[in-house]
Amino acid sequence: MKHMKVIKYWLIVVSVFFLYSCEKETEGLSRVTYFCNLTLLGDATEIVSLGGVYTEPGWIADENGVDVSNNVEVTGTVNTSVAGLYRLTYSSFNSDGFAKTAVRQVIVCDVTPSPLKSGVYDVSPASDRNGTTIYGGAFTILIFQVSPGRFYVSDLLGGYYEQRAGYGSLYAATGNISLAGDNTISLLNSAVQGWGDSLSGMVGGLVDPETGTVKWTALYAGYNFNVILTPQ
Repeated sequence: MKHMKVIKYWLIVVSVFFLYSCEKETEGLSRVTYFCNLTLLGDATEIVSLGGVYTEPGWIADENGVDVSNNVEVTGTVNTSVAGLYRLTYSSFNSDGFAKTAVRQVIVCDVTPSPLKSGVYDVSPASDRNGTTIYGGAFTILIFQVSPGRFYVSDLLGGYYEQRAGYGSLYAATGNISLAGDNTISLLNSAVQGWGDSLSGMVGGLVDPETGTVKWTALYAGYNFNVILTPQ
C-alpha cells in the first residue's frame, strides 16, 4: 500500500511538471493573423493592341483595414511587340508572411475590326463528341487575332481533353485559324503536344456576326468534336 501511495505521488508530480512545461512552450504563441484583401482594378482579362502600350489598371490591398497597396509584388511581363497571352500575378503578403494572390490575363493582339472577337470564350455545355458525348461543363478557351483574318486558338477541341478529361494543358489542341469574308472559318495548323499529333481537319467553321457565337467541327483521332463558343 505504501508503494502505491509513492507511485501516485510521483504521477501527480510528473503530471504537474508536464502541464507547466506545455504552458511555457506555448506561451505567447496564440495570436490572430489578418489576411490581406486584394482587389484588381480594371478587368481580369485586358486586351492590348499589338505594338501598343500596356497601362496597368492597378490594384487595392489592405490588411485589417490598413492600406498595404504599396507592398503588393507583381510578377510577369507584357511584351506588346509580340501577340500572345501574358499572365501577371499579384501577391500581397501580410505581416506573418501569408500571401493573397490574384492573376490578370493580358492579351496582346491585332485589333483590326473583325466579326470574330479576341478574348475569352465559354464552351457551350451542348458541345459534343460524335454527337453523343456531351461536354456538360463550364469550360473556356482563348481566341485572339494575330494578324488581320488570322487567329490563335488555345484549344480547337474546346477543352475536351485539357479541361473535361482533366489531362492538362499539354492535351489542348492549340492552333491557328483563318476567317474569310463570308464569316467561314478554316484551319491553318494545329498541334496536341501531349500526344505529338494534330487535327486531321476542320469543317463547318462559322462565326455569327450578330451574336458573336462561333462553331466548328474539329476532326481528331477518328472523332468529330462539335464545338460551340460564346464570347464572355
